[in-house]
Amino acid sequence: MSNQPWTPAATREGSRRSHWAATACLWGGLVGFAQAIAVVALPTSTSEERYSFPFTEGGYVAAQLSFFLQHLPLIAGLALLLSRPLVRSSRTGKVGVAAGFGGMVLLALMELVAISAAAEATDSSRAELVNALYGVPTMLTGVGLLIGGIALLRSKEASHDTAPWVPLVVTLLGAWVFVPLLPAIMGPHVLGRLAIGGWMLLFAALGLGLAHPRTARVGRGEAPSPMQHA
Repeated sequence: MSNQPWTPAATREGSRRSHWAATACLWGGLVGFAQAIAVVALPTSTSEERYSFPFTEGGYVAAQLSFFLQHLPLIAGLALLLSRPLVRSSRTGKVGVAAGFGGMVLLALMELVAISAAAEATDSSRAELVNALYGVPTMLTGVGLLIGGIALLRSKEASHDTAPWVPLVVTLLGAWVFVPLLPAIMGPHVLGRLAIGGWMLLFAALGLGLAHPRTARVGRGEAPSPMQHA
């Protein structure tokens, strides 16, 4: 028996925070999907030669602010994933997910930086700089989650702290950046937005997997008693 005291109040508080972060990631992904569909469905307000396309300058600023806020729940979900024993037990998995987390933080910040190009033409030096800067966090997120996800798929650790399919979702989140996201973004506007929407659905799946972990079992399915924490 360990000397560490069992603190049910602290355990419940930690569980509530974890559930909040997972649920936020789920809804953040769904909101991101809805945003992508809305951008495709809304009538265009400017020409494709403007960086703010399909919005006016004011509409673009509002859209970018909404994208920044929508990224925050995704960051919370990746932070929760990084704290799970399944990830902490794998050095490569931890490094990969941490890189993906850092990439998503930078990607959220880029949504704010991009506002500086709202009044620019698509071929202006500032617009081209913003596009180039987007590549850094996007690649970091993709490479990190792909490496982390593959490491988790190969891990021997039982994923009692997440749904069993979470490692696959993490791998797909990384792979999606390279195919189809990046090629679609460099193509027609509609394809780019649809690819982003699909990526957001994968984040929603991650949130779902973190919100409903596999239940750990003791012996023949008995729940652990409080005395086991004494």
